[in-house]
This record gives sequence, structure tokens and C-alpha cells, in this order.
Amino acid sequence: MARSQDGCTDSSTFWPVAVKKAANPECLPSKTMGIALSRSDKCRIVSSTGLRSSAPGENSASCSEMNGIVKPSRNDIIQGSQTNNEEELLVPALPEKADIERGYVTPQQVYNLLNAEAGEPALHDPYYMLILDCRSADRYKQSHLVTARASVTVIHPDLGCLISCVQLQEFSIILLYAEEGHSPVGSQEARADNPTLQHCFFQLSALGMDPVILLGGYSAFHSLYPFLCTPRMVLLESERRLLTIYPSEILEGALYQGSASQAQDYRIIKNLHITHVVNATAEISDAFPNVLRYLRLRLSDDAQQDLRQALPEASRFIAAALRGSPGSPGGRVLVHCSLGRSRSSVLTLGFLMEQRRWSLLHAFRWLKERRTCAAPNAGFLRQLSEYEEQLFGRRLTSLDDIRL
Repeated sequence: MARSQDGCTDSSTFWPVAVKKAANPECLPSKTMGIALSRSDKCRIVSSTGLRSSAPGENSASCSEMNGIVKPSRNDIIQGSQTNNEEELLVPALPEKADIERGYVTPQQVYNLLNAEAGEPALHDPYYMLILDCRSADRYKQSHLVTARASVTVIHPDLGCLISCVQLQEFSIILLYAEEGHSPVGSQEARADNPTLQHCFFQLSALGMDPVILLGGYSAFHSLYPFLCTPRMVLLESERRLLTIYPSEILEGALYQGSASQAQDYRIIKNLHITHVVNATAEISDAFPNVLRYLRLRLSDDAQQDLRQALPEASRFIAAALRGSPGSPGGRVLVHCSLGRSRSSVLTLGFLMEQRRWSLLHAFRWLKERRTCAAPNAGFLRQLSEYEEQLFGRRLTSLDDIRL
């Protein structure tokens, strides 16, 4: 099982992404990524003088019970974007779920796994993730996910495993993909569409592994993240250290969180189609002021830093950027500080709390599942707890439940 924030398993909130069966969950590296399973609920605004029910279709999220990871629409992302005033309180909502077949991971999850950081980029570790391309050799040579290997070089379709079981157990994550793929693993449709992938999946399972399959295959991933596909074979640690690590994708195709160095890399800005940037640093200047729109907040990573103005200001800026204007589509926002861990995290959490109407705990879990290195300092967490009370009229989260 994937770990909860305190290192213990929590089947009500997370399910495994792809870890070997023989692994002890307590010893798994933090780079494995869980998947949110919280229920959806309705969003409402409540007057401080009494409750007001939502009108049909007003600020309400779907309540269908579904499994897997959330894929919010742009309307979901910016729902409730109106600014709170002193007479309004928010009614908390819960993250909605999308229907994802167990054993599959979405392209967004794979993107965040490839760009995960835990002290340093996880992808620099050759035993972090084994990606097996189960397409033809010609398709692999044309282009494949970065660091992927041709499955025939690892799992021979007739002769069996060409890499020892001991070596396989070194990997934290084993990911398989074909050209496309949506059918439930093991189904007749899946066996007919992707026989090589199905053979690898069950062969690895028989060896005690827990591989997972990329939903939609290479074509789905390439359509969203072509810059993470390459014709080059990248296997050695020295080669991996030359790879570009991208900001974490917090809301798909909308909100990203990362470091100052990423915010200063124009190739990253261009590839992610970033239009707006929240610069939470006091020491680092805006990199592309003539191209992008910036909000500069000049915060210090100090537990005594006052966030009372910064939280609503950042939330309004992000919401307006994602919403766009009449005749202009919504943009994409990068929130950054120096390392992308503390100051940027507190602003992202504040946005999720106010604009998505999630409690601090739900927002925190959502963020950590997509950016494992997120770690707002203790003073920031206390102020987020106060902000939660300001938004909802009461504190919904015990800080004892927040595990960095």
C-alpha cells in the first residue's frame, strides 16, 4: 500500500501506485505516489446569519461515487472564484473522484512521478522507476517515455525474464505501457489489443511484482507531455542527471508548483504553456516580466512571516488567471519559491482551500500526493489553520493530522 502522511497505510485515502509486493510499506521511499479517494460533495456559500442552500447547478460538484484520481474540469478548478467578504462563510467540499480501473495510472500521475523530488530529483536514481515500453521495436526507436526500456530487453515474450528477480525488486515502481490502452487488465479486449503488455504484466505479477499500466498508453501521454518523450535511451545515472525536472502538476493543465530554477527556465515555461507566475520569494527577481504576468509577494521562509494578505491575494490572482477573461481562454499558473517546498506550498494550499472549498487536511493530502516534497513550515501551517477558520467559520483540521 502507499503510505499515508505519517508513514502508515491508510486504505481509505490511498491505494498503491506500483510497488513490489515483497516491499515493506514502512521502508518504501517517499517518491511513491498515492491516489486520492475522498468522496465528492456539494459546494455552497453560507451567510454568516444562516444557511442558504445551493440552487440547482449553483457551485455544486458531482456526487457520483467513482474510483481513482481526480481529473477536474476547468469549471471545477475555478468554481467559487468569487471573493469572500466578512459576511460570507464557505461550506466545505470534498475532492471529487474519477473512474480509473485499478492497476492503471493516469498520464498526470506518471508526469508527477517522473518529476518527483525528495531531497533531489527521484529520477536521478536508476532504481527509482522501471518503465517498460511494450510496443514494437520500431515504435520504441522512434520515441518513448524518458528512461523507458524496450520490454523485450527485460521481459522476453517467450524465454521469460532476462533481468533477475533480485534486480526487479530493487525498483520502487514498475510501469508498463502500450500504444494505447483503456480495457481492464486481463480482459479479452486487453489481451487482443496489447498481448505483449498483458504478457509482461502477468509475468511480472507471477514473479511477485505489482506493475501498473499507463492509462491510454503512449499516445495519451505524448499528447499531453511530448517534451518527456525521446528517441534516446537514457538509463545511466550520469545520463539521468542531465534530464530536465519539471514543476509538479497540482491541477491538470492549470496549476503547477516548483522551484525558482524551474521558473527561470524558459524551456519549462514554454513546454507547460505557463502564462502567469506567483513568485513567493523576496530574493529572486521575476525572470520573464515582458512575457508573463507576475504576482510578487516577497515572502520569507520564516515561521513569523505574516500571511494574512498574501493568502487571499494569491488565491484571487490564481483564480483570475485560470478563469481568463471574456474572449480570452484561461491560462496556466506556476507558483514558486526558492525550492518549491514551503512558501509556494502555503500559497497553493490557500488557493485550494478558498477556491475549491477544501479543508486544510484535504488540500494538504491533495498537494502531497502530487508534490511529495511539499513542506510548509510550522508557522505557515498554524496560519493556514487560522485561515481555515476564517473561510469556514470553524477549524476543520487538527494540525496533529498533518504529517510532513
